[in-house]
Amino acid sequence: MQFREFQLARLSGVPLIIDYSWPLVALAHVALLVFIYLPFRFSRISPLPLWQTVLCALVMTSLLFASIIAHELAHAGAAKLEGIETIEIRLHFFGGWAKLASEPKTPMAEFRISIVGPVSSFLLALIFGAGEQITLELSNRNHSLVSETFSYLFFGNLLLAMFNLFPGLPLDGGRAFRAWLWYRKKDILAATRTATRMGVALAYMLISYGIYRAVWYRDLFSAVGLVAIGLFLKNSAENDYRYRKQQREYEQAMEQSSERVREQWNVTGTVGAVMTSPPVIVAPGLRIAEFVDQVLSKHRHTSFPVARDGRLHGILSLERLREVPEEKWEETSIGEVMQPVDDSLFITVRSSVEYAARKLRTSPVNHLAVLDGEGLLVGYLSPADLGK
Repeated sequence: MQFREFQLARLSGVPLIIDYSWPLVALAHVALLVFIYLPFRFSRISPLPLWQTVLCALVMTSLLFASIIAHELAHAGAAKLEGIETIEIRLHFFGGWAKLASEPKTPMAEFRISIVGPVSSFLLALIFGAGEQITLELSNRNHSLVSETFSYLFFGNLLLAMFNLFPGLPLDGGRAFRAWLWYRKKDILAATRTATRMGVALAYMLISYGIYRAVWYRDLFSAVGLVAIGLFLKNSAENDYRYRKQQREYEQAMEQSSERVREQWNVTGTVGAVMTSPPVIVAPGLRIAEFVDQVLSKHRHTSFPVARDGRLHGILSLERLREVPEEKWEETSIGEVMQPVDDSLFITVRSSVEYAARKLRTSPVNHLAVLDGEGLLVGYLSPADLGK
């Protein structure tokens, strides 16, 4: 049986995505509460009827994952205040994740977005802790399912907040630590490298403790969980640094390429002197979902040239993209929705600015791809470029 992700709801306009692995975690959590945790907690009082145990386990599980969603919504809310949209909130095997449309532009922005999650979990812990005390007072300190639910959620949110404050990527504490290093060193790549090392060290500690639990206590369940979490943290931290490093190398390469193109084609009065170079190119085989995630989140343009191996295939306009239902984004390629290449979509780099202005007025996408003498894509031209 093949499981697929699905959208459960929209929270403040943000899609809540359930990963295929999450239902398994939810069921395992309910089972642990029903057969181990709740019987142990009430063993000194009186055994609970099975239906009460199951009902309490379902409520506790629902409220715990609602707390995780609230944690991620706090990140999304802080990001929105910084001018960053949230693409989705996803529940998966290891918890939750708020996927932002772009990275914070300043250290303080990253710090505020990252720290608000643990703060929200601490506040929830205080609320549930107060609920436990009020319940106990009203029942003359008698232990009940209600007070136990509050107690469990108090410790659950407290643990979530404290674990996330560890200063290693990809945890919230690691992002806050990176923001502090970024502020001090003025170099996000160096800050990411240090925070990544902290995250990897934390991952190895969890893996080592998991092995210790397996060898000395024969606690295979905890051992597997700790090792899995450790490997997840290690891979996530290393991927974060790898992404930052590749982004830095890409930006440097694009800057050098742009300088070379400008020097070669910068002839006064021609398209080469005013075009945008290098252009943001989209591959025709790229899926729409990948385009939105990888390209549109970083480049807020209204159209993009579509090319492969430097050869123009067409131009993608967001107007045509909006006509495709969102549920088909995963299976529809850019090549299927782009405007196919014809004479109205491109101009040569040596063309005059006056000719370009006339041709832009007849362009169906209000942009022109710029080609060199060999037909290779070297730039992109918009009305704003002509204003230069």
